[in-house]
Amino acid sequence: MSLSTVSTATAVEEQELILLPPANYLRLADFIGIWSFKAAIAFSLRLRRTFTRRPKHLLKPEVKAYPIRPLLKNRIFRPRGSENKRIPLYLDLHGGGWAVADPETDDEFCSFLAQNFNSIVVSVNYRKSPSYKFPCAVTDVVAITDAVLTDESLEFDDSRVAMGGFSSGGNLAFSACQNKLIRDRIHALVGFYTGLDLAESLEDKLSHRPKEAGKDILKSSVNFLARAYVPYGTNRKDPLLSPIYAQRENLPASVYLVGAEYDMLCHEANRMAEALADIQSEREFEQNGWRQGGIKWECARAKHHAFTHITMSGRKETDRVEFVSELYNRVGVWLQQGAWA
Repeated sequence: MSLSTVSTATAVEEQELILLPPANYLRLADFIGIWSFKAAIAFSLRLRRTFTRRPKHLLKPEVKAYPIRPLLKNRIFRPRGSENKRIPLYLDLHGGGWAVADPETDDEFCSFLAQNFNSIVVSVNYRKSPSYKFPCAVTDVVAITDAVLTDESLEFDDSRVAMGGFSSGGNLAFSACQNKLIRDRIHALVGFYTGLDLAESLEDKLSHRPKEAGKDILKSSVNFLARAYVPYGTNRKDPLLSPIYAQRENLPASVYLVGAEYDMLCHEANRMAEALADIQSEREFEQNGWRQGGIKWECARAKHHAFTHITMSGRKETDRVEFVSELYNRVGVWLQQGAWA
């Protein structure tokens, strides 16, 4: 193959990775889709919070905004009896397709981690698409994380700091921690059913799912959510957008990735775990996963996207709550024995 042929092929490949403007009718469909989605989720959250009593076992967080982003309210969870102690810090990022939800969405997880693992947990807010597109949310997370890490009132141990998120929140965690301002101050990453490769097509993502998986809840929304978040002309392999293409040295040594078996995003999370694993370390196989060096992979069997947050009824809900609590506990133990040791 000649050099000119190689150059042409490379140019074509790069062009295919650039997000181009869709046809006008698709723009209209995306506009209707994203704003209908935002309205529906906002209404659902408000309805639930209005008519559902807050569980007594949850910690009451401090709500705080930092001058660097004064309109973004963050939630700070402190374990009872933690005064005057330097304890670990965990920064949480909620999911919602970069477009919906807020830090309160993750109160159950944040309260669990703070209470059961004697840590301060800060649920970080960020501005949402489509009004604020990539990389706005990433820069918000970096700025607020820096503000948290320099907040002397929190009295945490700055040698034991972890960051993580659910779904798109995990994507933001893996993106933001590459920034030089905070890169060396984050010692571990956690991702729950996280989207890490926006260069992969919807068809390819769906092709990796088991035959018995049934309908994927992201199928109808993933494309318009991505187009609402990503500006036209963006290379979808930008590591701040698709962290699976990040340089290894730009990510912490300790990473825990959790995939949901029936979720279209599970395969790319597993690919990233494999890519991050230290080949010099021996792999230890565990139930539904493995660990190798500082990397831990877990596949939540027969679970769909957002299984930690989507409630069910009756016995199914009891089983779901038990499963999720056990998962959160494994994450906490992994942090305690590793980055927080």
